[in-house]
Amino acid sequence: MSLEILIKNEKVDIENHLFSYLDKLQIEKVLHEAMLYSLKAGGKRLRPFLAVAVAGLLGKEKSLVMPYACALEFIHTYSLIHDDLPALDNDDMRRGKPSNHKKFGETVAILAGDALNCDAFSILFEFGEGNFHKGGKYLAKASGGRGMVLGQIKDCTVPQNERTVDILDDINLFKTGALIVASTAGAAAWLDGSEEEIKALEEYGKNIGLAFQIADDILDVTSDSKTLGKPIGSDAQMNKTTYPALLGVTKAEERASSYADKAVEALDMFKDSSWKKALCELARYVVERKN
Repeated sequence: MSLEILIKNEKVDIENHLFSYLDKLQIEKVLHEAMLYSLKAGGKRLRPFLAVAVAGLLGKEKSLVMPYACALEFIHTYSLIHDDLPALDNDDMRRGKPSNHKKFGETVAILAGDALNCDAFSILFEFGEGNFHKGGKYLAKASGGRGMVLGQIKDCTVPQNERTVDILDDINLFKTGALIVASTAGAAAWLDGSEEEIKALEEYGKNIGLAFQIADDILDVTSDSKTLGKPIGSDAQMNKTTYPALLGVTKAEERASSYADKAVEALDMFKDSSWKKALCELARYVVERKN
């Protein structure tokens, strides 16, 4: 089975659980509608897919990781709602549709994001049967002030004219990489993986995260708004220092490929399987994707 078909098949199952969990939480209509709007906006479901793939890699039942996988997508979706707000990236479109704050107003968008963030952990506690201490702790750290939110703060406060490639890597290891590491190493922790397995998947996740962000920066230069689902060239318009701005597109592509190669190397300790093959192929997909 090709990676594309595998992702498509798993995406259907992930989304079925995602929307089912939201309904089971019985959230009041005004919030439920705004939360569901952004959850249904589409996307690759990369983070929950990674968690499902890790379960396969470790020989665990998919049902054990599904609450954790959906919690990841709740948190990722909240971050996108908040990223689009005027105070941050000020984006009016997300995945070809009006951003949450353009659809529902800033107040509801902020609170819908808050609810998605908190109710990610409702999913874990109400429907999960994994290692709450190890996996839940990993997810919480990756999402908050020592992970994704720290990356956002760094992105907002480090002056653009002081940014180097190393500084960009530092920002993106937190802003993008932390939640991707939570999708790999955190999922392994949730599933009671060994310390060696968790460490290897942490290395895989960090490199995937950096490759993903570099690819995002490149797409903002080389893609078009129809393919990307949001306006292109926004980085340049906001005078943001990006990998292509510092290195040029070709060198940035080479850097992304290097991180993808390191991600694949991190999986050497695992025995060959269809899921290992899928994760290796995913490392290349992250770099070569078109949106």
